[in-house]
Amino acid sequence: MQAISCHLIPSKFPAPVKLPPVHKPPLPGKVPHAISITVPSRQVSTPDVDDTIAAFWDYQFLFVSQRSETAKPVSLRVVDGAIPPDFPSGTYFLTGPGVFTDDHGSTVHPLDGHGYLRAFTIDGKKGQVKFMAKYIKTEAQVEERDPVTGTWRFTHRGPFSVLKGGKKVGNTKVMKNVANTSVLRWGGRLFCLWEGGDPYEIESTSLDTIGKFDVIDSLESSTRRGLKSGDLWDIAAEMLKPILYGVFKMSPKRLLSHYKIDAKRKRLLIMSCNAEDMLLPRSHFTFYEFDSDFKLVQSKEFNIPDHLMIHDWAFTETHYILFGNRIKLDVPGSMTAVCGLSPMISALSVNPSKPTSPIYLLPRFANEAKSNAGERDWRVPVEAPLQMWVLHVGNAFERRDENGNVEVQIQASGCSYRI
Repeated sequence: MQAISCHLIPSKFPAPVKLPPVHKPPLPGKVPHAISITVPSRQVSTPDVDDTIAAFWDYQFLFVSQRSETAKPVSLRVVDGAIPPDFPSGTYFLTGPGVFTDDHGSTVHPLDGHGYLRAFTIDGKKGQVKFMAKYIKTEAQVEERDPVTGTWRFTHRGPFSVLKGGKKVGNTKVMKNVANTSVLRWGGRLFCLWEGGDPYEIESTSLDTIGKFDVIDSLESSTRRGLKSGDLWDIAAEMLKPILYGVFKMSPKRLLSHYKIDAKRKRLLIMSCNAEDMLLPRSHFTFYEFDSDFKLVQSKEFNIPDHLMIHDWAFTETHYILFGNRIKLDVPGSMTAVCGLSPMISALSVNPSKPTSPIYLLPRFANEAKSNAGERDWRVPVEAPLQMWVLHVGNAFERRDENGNVEVQIQASGCSYRI
């Protein structure tokens, strides 16, 4: 698995259009498993250019709601340059938030914006690109958009937003599955994913929404029991489940939006976490591996005694790799969140109690765990020498030297929150 970052910057921009009045804020002035951690030796400085006006308007254009769909393919005009004749033909699917403001005074955080699926079908030989775009008809989208008038009324809070034109106090519609995070093509089927809910299946030609895809709920009979020890936190978890599952409609296993493909074994790898662990000082993670027919090949569950938030992760030939972002329950934030005065995410905050960041190397296969029984305990993380918040992982791989020692190398993007 490798990832290469690409930045597409148009060489020409269209003439500015007249926008409706917007609020303008003030402008900003046998050796155990080893892991390689590279820290930049110097800070990178940027030119001291006052470009705050351009940055402000870039930001405004970035979050303009898309009120229309492109239901039929349209040919895009090449503004500058040309498509190389040997450019591979195919379709690039992209999902992301499409609407941010409704027609009743509410504005949501981009992460809570409804999924807007775009398809760019590229024909390298003809030098053509055709474009389509449709909203993913999730349960929340169907509820919040009037199909006759095309108007929107936000009723779901979502994890990151506060409604101004909707119900605040007593609004338990927090888990707003908007399918706006990633696109998966697997087993001849197309899916759009979101952090915390089931994927939505899409018809790849028309971009019509087929419906929600039950990928792990059917497996819950074996995984919902979890790894219980009968301690205080197990009791607390049992008390939280009726509230989270029943009142807030959270899935017992919250599916992460980032998946991985093991091309060598031809497997789809996905990961989930327990809903109640968002509020407890421990973390349960379950990894699932499917074949091309979505038949479960294996699943492994890990109980980590630390309060962690995971968005992206990595894998190697023999390990799952987690960058642990340490968090803690924020009691004042929880009170305002429950009252609808702040987003639900404000119930959590960064935990800076330790000067390091944990990286967990979890054995992917049973024989790997047994062979390393006398070496590193996977429950003990590698501590990176910085307080980092890691959001996305680019790549990970392992190498063995002539003595059988393992070195794991990881490329990831993170930021330091050390003050």
